[in-house]
Amino acid sequence: MQEYVKPSTRSEWLAYWISNVGSPPMMALAGLIVTATLLPSEGIWRWIAIYTVFAIAIPMGYLGYLLRRGHISDMDVTRREQRTRPLIITLGGLLVAEILFILGEAPLPFRILAGASLVQGALVFLITLQWKISMHTSTAAGMTVLILSIAGLAAAPVAITVPLIAWSRVKLRRHTLMQTLAGICLGVGVFLIVILLTTTA
Repeated sequence: MQEYVKPSTRSEWLAYWISNVGSPPMMALAGLIVTATLLPSEGIWRWIAIYTVFAIAIPMGYLGYLLRRGHISDMDVTRREQRTRPLIITLGGLLVAEILFILGEAPLPFRILAGASLVQGALVFLITLQWKISMHTSTAAGMTVLILSIAGLAAAPVAITVPLIAWSRVKLRRHTLMQTLAGICLGVGVFLIVILLTTTA
């Protein structure tokens, strides 16, 4: 299967924009902001800033550095063998965010967000050593589960992002259908387990 194609048709351009808007950093940021809007506002921006810096900005900055140095082919890190270092930096950022959330007694949904993302990232890292799982769909699925756990069925429309992102990744030949489905299962499974463990403890 061709790993990287440039969009040329209307459907490919649509898939391209869905894929970019639904990228893991964008979905993580969206999940963070939506979670924040559903919580009391006092001190919320401090937690948003911490997560944005360590879990999103630093990993994205490192990706930009690797791209400029020619160590990765694109910001999507399409080639599986190039994903190791970016994933390690991402895991480090998530770990720092989770530690700061715990020490600072951040609201539980923020701790769930960072903790589940850390577990999910670690599993993605291990899987990526042998197989290319979709980080796009795993992140989208995880954020969807988190938002639904806070807002309930009123937030059900957000779930449409998951199949849309999966379609875009397959359409652009960045992943097979199985890789996107595996990502969805991973994201749903990890976030559900973390939510159940933390809310029933």
